[in-house]
Amino acid sequence: MLDVGPFSSENFDPKKWINSECQTRHPQDSLDKHLVDLEMKLQMMSEEIAASLEEQSAAVLLRVPRATRDVFRLRDDVVSLRSSISGILLKLKKAEGSSAESIAALAKVDTVKQRMEAAYETWQDAAGLTQLSSTVEDVFASGDLPRAAETLANMRHCLSAVGEVAEFANIRKQLEVLEDRLDSMVQPRLTDALSNHKVDVAQDLRGILIRIGRFKSLESQYTKVHLKPIRKLWEDFDFKQRANKSANEKNKMERLSSSAGEFHSVSPTMSFFGWLPSFYDELLLYLEQEWKWCMIAFPEDYITLLPKLLTETMIAIGSSFISHINLAIGDAVPETKALAKGLRDMLSADMQKGIKIQTT
Repeated sequence: MLDVGPFSSENFDPKKWINSECQTRHPQDSLDKHLVDLEMKLQMMSEEIAASLEEQSAAVLLRVPRATRDVFRLRDDVVSLRSSISGILLKLKKAEGSSAESIAALAKVDTVKQRMEAAYETWQDAAGLTQLSSTVEDVFASGDLPRAAETLANMRHCLSAVGEVAEFANIRKQLEVLEDRLDSMVQPRLTDALSNHKVDVAQDLRGILIRIGRFKSLESQYTKVHLKPIRKLWEDFDFKQRANKSANEKNKMERLSSSAGEFHSVSPTMSFFGWLPSFYDELLLYLEQEWKWCMIAFPEDYITLLPKLLTETMIAIGSSFISHINLAIGDAVPETKALAKGLRDMLSADMQKGIKIQTT
């Protein structure tokens, strides 16, 4: 048998192949005999290949009609499937049109349903508003502030639901009066809770004010309560100045009335610049303590309340601060101090008389 592999190569060279086959012959065989055998093998292999091709071609020719029939049947199936799909698409378009009409009708029905529900809820709010208005005085009389806040919040909700209806104008005014009334009832208790650092009470009162939309009242009362001790810290300088002045005048009178040669010391006047750092230290300590308490009592509001307190503090002592600074700067030169005092006295007197003074 011959190896047919070399014959399938694109670079097949007959001469090289024959030479190669001749080199593989047995040394005892003659070249002629080897070539005759090789020729016979080639002829036999060629006949086998031809016979195989003929057989396979016949088989292929037998399968062609069958494949043709399969193709025709597949084409008929495709045509049938296309017709079926067209019919389905047509049905879908018809169903889509009818569904769209049905959906539009359902949407209208749903809109009517929603409007009816809204009307029913509004009617309930109106009925509830009337009932709340008739019983709110009893709630206030009970002294239950959280319940009163809840009642007023429900009234506010009902009023927002019914809108601007003339029949409820009196109830709207009544609600505003009641909210102010509840606010005024909360304020004394809130003042006590803030002054004595009662966390639970302060939180409950905050909830009442928030429920009726009066956070500004909480902010205002918080600032008012804590501004008093801060103003007291600031006014401590003037108090000490008056005390020193009174002591100096008393010592002066005692010195004049005493015998000759006897000496009484006079207390020195406190410097504003010497006192100011101590004020800052006490203020920062107070604010730090209040910050810690406020974080516990009002965890949602401390970031607003403390800056508001500091702002109001600066507004309250602003003019006095400027006056003290100006006066303290004048302390550096006695003549400047005397001139500043004289101008203030003149301006104070003439402003009372309504006379304007132009100064250089």
